[in-house]
Order: sequence, then C-alpha cells, then structure tokens
Amino acid sequence: MNSDDQKMAQLHLQMGLSQMNSGNYPQALSEMLTAENLDPDNPVIQNNLGLAYFVRERYDLAEEHIQKALSLKSDYTDARNNLSGVLAERGRFDEALAAAQKAADDLTYPSPEKPLINMGIVYFKTQKYDLAKKSFLRAMTLQRDNCVANSYYGRSLYELKALKPAADALDHAVGFCQRSQFDEPQYYSALTYFELGQKQKAEARLEELIRLYPQGNYVNRAKSMLETIRK
Repeated sequence: MNSDDQKMAQLHLQMGLSQMNSGNYPQALSEMLTAENLDPDNPVIQNNLGLAYFVRERYDLAEEHIQKALSLKSDYTDARNNLSGVLAERGRFDEALAAAQKAADDLTYPSPEKPLINMGIVYFKTQKYDLAKKSFLRAMTLQRDNCVANSYYGRSLYELKALKPAADALDHAVGFCQRSQFDEPQYYSALTYFELGQKQKAEARLEELIRLYPQGNYVNRAKSMLETIRK
C-alpha cells in the first residue's frame, strides 16, 4: 500500500467522521467510500464505513463492513460493539447479546457504557423491560448524560407502568438529547404525562417537539397526538 494513499485515506476518514457528527450522512458515506478505495484493509475505515451504512439503515452493508473490520482485527472491541447494534436491528437478538457481552468483557474498552446500552436495547426489543432498565441504569452510572441510555431507561419504566419515575427519567432525557437532535424522549414524555392525566404538560411537550424537530422521526405522531388531546 502506497503511504500517500494511506495518508489520503486517513484524511477522507476524518472528513467522513466530521460529516457524520454534523448529521450529513450522504456526504459522510461518500468520504468513507473514498477512504476505503484508498486503503481497503484498514479495520478502522471498515468499521466507520459500517457505521455510515448503519445510520442510512442499510444494515446488511453495515454488517458486511463491520465483519470485515473484525476479520482484519479480531480484538477490535469497538467494531464488535457496533456489530451488536447492527445485529439487534436485524432481529438477531441472541447474536447481538453475545457480541455486546464480549465487548463488555474487554476491561480495556474506553467506552464501557456502549455495550451495556446495546444489551439494554436487545432486552427492550424482546420485551424484557426489567433487564433493560437495569442495563440502562448501569450505563448511566458510567456516563450520566448519555442520551440513548436515558431515553430507553425512561421508556423501560413506561413499559413497566412506573409512570411517575418514567416521567422524571424522560424529562432528564429530553435535556440530554437536544444537542443530538433526538426527539424520541420528547414524544414518550408527552405520552407519559398524558397517561398520568397531566394533559397540559403533554401538550407542551408535543408543541416543543414540533417546534424543535420539524424533520424529526416523531413529528407526525406528535401532531396526531396533539389533535387527539385537543378534541
């Protein structure tokens, strides 16, 4: 491999990561593909290319590239953790849980909250809400302001019908998730307040969601719910 190609690959990788962090996913994917063409056997590039496909919901291609990263570097814990997330989205829950557990077993992994979150997501998707709650709570002890952990912790409490604790947890999640433009806790906060009989708080949450996240995943559901409440 030409060292100049490797240097250019690193440059495109960094540009791709910057685009990913800014939410410019098509451009991020383009940069990652350029990096791969320049340095196809770089496990870091393969792992991040997998993540670029993951956010575009091409889970088949995400798995392909993350598996390649692991074939190039078998002890690549971050790739193994990312594989867990992909497998969970593909409904292969036993494999996802095993991959997350293996990632969690690596005591040198600098982001130990991540496999705990993936385990929690598997438990949540398989309706094991008490186990999910415990996994997310453990993740939050490691990274208190983690958006996904806080959101799913609140949702787990909601599914367990612990509505008042769920409302409190989702209120925290709303604050933590604004900077990442993640509107899910806003919607479930509104739903929880509505079930608690606090319609004004529910309306306020829905109005805030529509205002802050006009292109969000939950905006249409928020508008529909707001119409139902006001009838």
